[in-house]
Amino acid sequence: MTVPPIAKATLQSALINAGSNVLAQAISAYKDEKPFDLDTKTVLQFTACAVVISPLTFLWLGNLESVFPGFTGEKVVSEKEKKLQPPKQKLNIQNTMAKIIIDQTIGSAWYTVLFIVTMGALQGQEYEVIQRQVQGDFWPIMIAGFKLWPFVSLLNFTVVPADKRLLVGNLFGVVWAVYLSLMSR
Repeated sequence: MTVPPIAKATLQSALINAGSNVLAQAISAYKDEKPFDLDTKTVLQFTACAVVISPLTFLWLGNLESVFPGFTGEKVVSEKEKKLQPPKQKLNIQNTMAKIIIDQTIGSAWYTVLFIVTMGALQGQEYEVIQRQVQGDFWPIMIAGFKLWPFVSLLNFTVVPADKRLLVGNLFGVVWAVYLSLMSR
């Protein structure tokens, strides 16, 4: 039985987010000079957040690629020819720049709000509290994100195959999830 790509990507994200949160808790305990005591509730919240957000991110990246194809000049060849000499493609710079700009503005904004809202809901916070968190945390998270995610977008949209982009994002997401975990404590 083949696992659908969106399910595989969601599972990867959930596992990476869980591991990132455990790492963040360990870092916090070390910084606070306290013994490490795993907060499983927080780990489950971060894991659930990934389960909610990852399918949307998977669809977002796929739609960006379909609307703005990153490469042109792909010729149709047989599987045998592909093994001997992969088809040459040329990076479509205009589409790639459009994807990066859209991903780093619209994509980052909805992801940030969705993260804050989802975590607030998972923590049982009231609407007004979540609304204040969105207002207070949105720009600090966005500004911090601009130090990492434009680079990841550039890397993803220029050298990473479309079907591996969420995985690459998840790997960079370890650092980001640790940051978000530390911010949300």
